[in-house]
Amino acid sequence: MLSPVATRAVSGRFTSSGTDDIWATHRGPRDEEQPSTPGDKQTYSGRYLVTCLIGYSLSFVVFGSQVSILGPTIAPLADRLHVAEPDLSPLFTALGISCIVSGTPSGWLVDRLPTHHVLVGSLLLEAVGFSLVPLMPSVWSLTALYFVVCFSYNFTNSAVFTSLAWMFPKRAGPGINLVLAMFGLGSFFIPLAAQACKTYLDSPLSVFRIIGGLALVSAVPFLFVTSPTRPTGENAPGSSSARHHSSRSLELVTTLAVVLLVFFTTAAETAIGNWLFTFSLREVHSSDSDAALANSAFWGAFTLGRVIAAAMSHATTPLVLLMGSVPFSILGCSLPIFLGRSRLSHGVVMLMAALTGLGNSTGYANAVALLECYVPVNGFINGVFGAVAGGACMVGPVLVAMIAKYSSLRYMAMPWVGLVLYALHLPVILIAAIAGRKLLKLPLEEEQVPFLSPAGPTITAEVERPGAAAPQHADRTAAAAGANGLT
Repeated sequence: MLSPVATRAVSGRFTSSGTDDIWATHRGPRDEEQPSTPGDKQTYSGRYLVTCLIGYSLSFVVFGSQVSILGPTIAPLADRLHVAEPDLSPLFTALGISCIVSGTPSGWLVDRLPTHHVLVGSLLLEAVGFSLVPLMPSVWSLTALYFVVCFSYNFTNSAVFTSLAWMFPKRAGPGINLVLAMFGLGSFFIPLAAQACKTYLDSPLSVFRIIGGLALVSAVPFLFVTSPTRPTGENAPGSSSARHHSSRSLELVTTLAVVLLVFFTTAAETAIGNWLFTFSLREVHSSDSDAALANSAFWGAFTLGRVIAAAMSHATTPLVLLMGSVPFSILGCSLPIFLGRSRLSHGVVMLMAALTGLGNSTGYANAVALLECYVPVNGFINGVFGAVAGGACMVGPVLVAMIAKYSSLRYMAMPWVGLVLYALHLPVILIAAIAGRKLLKLPLEEEQVPFLSPAGPTITAEVERPGAAAPQHADRTAAAAGANGLT
């Protein structure tokens, strides 16, 4: 999932001139960041950048693997603990609550400590936590451990995106796209890795130890480089003067519509991604390998769609990307419902996975990009997105689990939940676009603290003087607080 800082970079605003910029490599005489003075650009050596990017990429392979790991392991975990798969729904609750609770602390900590220190601590927690998962003796001990491990997700997300934003102020798009692609890569390979563990290591649960080991390896590059520092002067985030529209009510409607869109797209993504493996086993009676292949097809199409959307974003608008992609997900979830249980097959599940993943891929990033077309995104809104995405990670999978457990739908609940959530995308997208366009037609006021700021909507900020440095009201927290997510 893409943070507002990341989306701002991806949306094309990479240079102060407003033109697209290829990610140029800054070179300096040393392999560490150079001291900065106001108005000066920081420089980093090529070796420093490569080392950091390797570490960030590995950490997001781990991140993507961890977010989607319950899908192909929920059945063996249930077998080991002698419970039914829906009885493990507290794991999704723990994931969601943990992500909600950790959103603000992650931004606060990245604001005060070197970003690489935060990232290394997060990776070490993940390494230990995931290695212990197969050893837990009960559902509740496993849930408690999962809550602790998932607390690190926002810290990884915030530390990596903030580091990239500081290393490449206004030009971080290519780096952010790289690490997000690695997130999709981890999600794509995790079902195949679980199946390989079952074949060669006798248990698919061994994949938790592999991911724990990869998290440990991901921390190694940061032993050789220091953390990037916040840029100053004209390249600092938030250094340009912002102006706000005179209608607070339209801003509120636009923002709330996009917040709902973030919730719906994240809930649908986690509902399908975490239950498609089990759906294939229980409803289609697929083999473990075929179920793993279907799960990977979803995440593979998701990753491919994200790459395509990033390339198309320079030629079209977030509204077009969203409206053009959502029908794929609606069609994908409609297939098994229309055909019914009796006509389900592995081919139908694969087609459903590909269509749904492709349609879901544009959701989070373009939701935030859509909001930025109309309303300035600040640190407080960033925190709202993190909390909403964390709640969605809990609600989507738990809805499937509860309906599967207490209704005759069983695991056909998964396409039904997906269909409802994807259908709800359309009205909130249209509401956000209509309200936002009305907002753009209104006159602008002098710069103010954003309307959702905890400080209140009426406090007037310092107005930039001609020739003076821009006010630094959008501080480091705006770059640091990121959701999750979960992507």
